[in-house]
Amino acid sequence: MSSLGSSLAILSLFGPDRPTLSAEAITESLGFTRPTTYRYLRELVASGLLVRLAPGTYALGPRIIELDWQIRRSDPLLRAGLSVIPDLSSATGFEVNLVGRYGDHIVTTHQQHGLERLPLSFGRGRPLPPFRGAGSKIIVAHFPRARLRKLYDTHRADARDAKLGSHWEEVRLALAAIRRQGFAVSHGELDPGYVGVAAPVFAADGDILGSVIAALPRERLAVTDLERLTGRIRAAGQAISLRLAEFGDAPNHHEGVTSIARSPARKSA
Repeated sequence: MSSLGSSLAILSLFGPDRPTLSAEAITESLGFTRPTTYRYLRELVASGLLVRLAPGTYALGPRIIELDWQIRRSDPLLRAGLSVIPDLSSATGFEVNLVGRYGDHIVTTHQQHGLERLPLSFGRGRPLPPFRGAGSKIIVAHFPRARLRKLYDTHRADARDAKLGSHWEEVRLALAAIRRQGFAVSHGELDPGYVGVAAPVFAADGDILGSVIAALPRERLAVTDLERLTGRIRAAGQAISLRLAEFGDAPNHHEGVTSIARSPARKSA
């Protein structure tokens, strides 16, 4: 594991159930030697990503909050999404979320509440399961076959619980159908009683970058034109993708530094 990978592995150990960790617990969890653990801890504390609360006891540091502030103002996906999502939520009355991915990890990056604030489990920053929920399904449906198979091999139960199939070929065909139709719909897969409708968001080169998803209570589905809602979600995904392509073609001016980021034309999905 690289130094960066090791540092990120340490940060990933912290969570709501483990707000503080001892150096010994980190050493045991990751299989590091004691000197290696302390070397990484010193670097993480110096960078502000961790704080030392007591001798040998650590917690996440304020630098993470600073990075959160930074990404809220500079993330191209979020900037592109915020040019579309508020109007979509206002027009439909539903909660609309923006979902992004890095590698095989999928996470909600923005929540736009609708007429009512829904008690959804997977809010901003919480990782999503790769095969459950419309927002995740539409993303993994666009993965290359080899990558999708590798993901499936480590999340078979997740795919089965999402009713995609009990073996690889069934799952592959189900996701291929989702990809062809251009949207995904889920019923209570993340939160019982709620429906999700999602469409893909693409990078300028055609790579799948994320998704946009509307969430609504199941009882609202009976009085909702699902075809019209699906069309609006797909149009939002396309608009965000186009906005991202515009960002890629625009000059970047910041504190006297000028650069041009040119992106190839978007491939068809």
